[in-house]
Amino acid sequence: MLRFIYLLAAGLLLSSAPAFSQTAGLRTQPIDFDNTLVVTLPDEGQAAWQRAGRLLAQRGYLIRFASPELLTLSTEPVSNFTARLMGVYLVVEGPELHLQGYIPAGDNVINWLQIIEYSTGRGLSGRRWQELEEIARLLGGTVRYARTPTH
Repeated sequence: MLRFIYLLAAGLLLSSAPAFSQTAGLRTQPIDFDNTLVVTLPDEGQAAWQRAGRLLAQRGYLIRFASPELLTLSTEPVSNFTARLMGVYLVVEGPELHLQGYIPAGDNVINWLQIIEYSTGRGLSGRRWQELEEIARLLGGTVRYARTPTH
């Protein structure tokens, strides 16, 4: 019985490791496969969430889902001159705003969302990442980069 308790405790500790590592992996410069911009803002919570929502609306993004309780927001994928078809998802956690871009993918049978990853190219992928960086810059604060799971 005692052995079972030790195994259960070890399992719980190991299963919580990703929660601790999400902030430990932040970088000041993006690298390949990074897909999240983490902006540390001077304000937090609902004030940061509302400011981000206003900025996205001013940039022409249509709000698809917004939860003031969960401090999350997603936009409809829209086409603009710089990024073509792209949507934005964000969540506010304390003073940090986690920002990701996505594009619809799939065929006539199955549709899914593809998370935008860091790209330095001048092509479409690079322009989409540049749009995310511009949004982060306009929000103000310190920007760091991470790779988060995308299941």
